[in-house]
Amino acid sequence: MTAPLAGTWFVVPTAFAADGSIDEAAQRRLVATIAEWGVDGLLVMGVMSEVAHLTEGERARLLHAMLEELRGRIPVIVGCAAGGEAGAVALAVEAMELGAAAAMLAPPPLHRNIDGLPDYFAAIARRSGAPVVIQDEPRAYGVVMPPRIIAAAAQATEAVAIKLEDPPTPEKIGRVAGMVEDIPIFGGLGGVSALWELRRGASGTMTGFAFPEILAAVRIAHERGDAERAGELFNRYLPLIQFEAQIGVGLVIRKEVLRRRGALSTSASRLFPNGIDERFHQELDDVLRWVGVEPTPHRLDLRDATTQTGSQT
Repeated sequence: MTAPLAGTWFVVPTAFAADGSIDEAAQRRLVATIAEWGVDGLLVMGVMSEVAHLTEGERARLLHAMLEELRGRIPVIVGCAAGGEAGAVALAVEAMELGAAAAMLAPPPLHRNIDGLPDYFAAIARRSGAPVVIQDEPRAYGVVMPPRIIAAAAQATEAVAIKLEDPPTPEKIGRVAGMVEDIPIFGGLGGVSALWELRRGASGTMTGFAFPEILAAVRIAHERGDAERAGELFNRYLPLIQFEAQIGVGLVIRKEVLRRRGALSTSASRLFPNGIDERFHQELDDVLRWVGVEPTPHRLDLRDATTQTGSQT
């Protein structure tokens, strides 16, 4: 990495055909479309990618397709979570060979030696030679890392960033930020606390909210010192952010929004093969209307957006 990570990063889902098979052409179109929305980078093969439901061959094929499609247009971080050190090293080496900017590491699922995690992460960084992003996501991996452990792991690996998703995220980001002043910290969890995370010291947001332009506009207003504008934007679109971030079904809702935006061909998911029912579709219609957003493949223009429902976006 030649510059500190910051900004609004998008977590990329996996494109499946209606029959549940991977759709490489749709995956390429997805990353190319998102790149046009002005994001600062992409995170691939994270929890939202349903990576646990991909075979090794499918994962490698999709990763190669995405990085080949982007050809360095924007940086890409690759999730390299594994059941142990050897597996994580292999994934990190593969990611770097394909042109990734960094490897995101998480604790092995249900790991109990919390104090040993900094050494675990450091060994992976040393053996792979990859720049490292430390991920703190207890819901996905069943491991709660205290702030001191996150800070120690980041320092031991000379991490390029931390992705912190242990709620309440603003408080924990504030505590970790006080321990690692030179390492950027990103919030996630759908962006539901994005503004408060920024106000506690986050450098940006790294999540799969299907309108990353909105989170970028909130961040830019915050960075400019315009607290009123940041709050106005965040409050206006918060109903949509919250609706997308529902635990469990939120993944399929998000994929449906991306389908409506023309970025995906289907909202199919292996984790939730039955998708969402008609009631969810109706509710999604309602919330999009309430916040005044029309799903299109084009980047949203939020310069005139206000808290008034129905105003132009």
